[in-house]
Amino acid sequence: MAEQALALVAVAGAETEQFWERVRLLLPPGIRVELYHVVDEAPAWELGMQFARRPGHPRPPGLDARVREAETRGSDAILAGARTAIGRSATEALGRGRPEREIVSRAANVGASLVVVGARPGEDRTAPEPHSLGHVSRFVVDHAPCPVLLVRL
Repeated sequence: MAEQALALVAVAGAETEQFWERVRLLLPPGIRVELYHVVDEAPAWELGMQFARRPGHPRPPGLDARVREAETRGSDAILAGARTAIGRSATEALGRGRPEREIVSRAANVGASLVVVGARPGEDRTAPEPHSLGHVSRFVVDHAPCPVLLVRL
């Protein structure tokens, strides 16, 4: 028996109801869905660098644990919202790192048949320039190992 196709839906937390309506409309009922959120570790790294650049200002004890806990709570809330919004059965996964690279890597590792990403919100889609996509969406479109469904937010 052939394995059921998998759609990896990259969830950033900025998705609108219109985004989810389109996803529900465009994903066939027979496809499995995985909601995937990536914690971008760059902000936490930059926070640590702020302390490293300022001699005499030691890093507060427990800061890393508090940041990681806040990231986890935020990610849980984002995935819970996506779980409700998708309106169908879906698995969930959480990654850490550079979102664009983690999404492409996850798609390859789970054998995704399709990656769903959102375009950058609020951009002028009629402008004749490449900035209508954010850097994450652009990277995924260019490097995903499978077709990509780009949904406007």
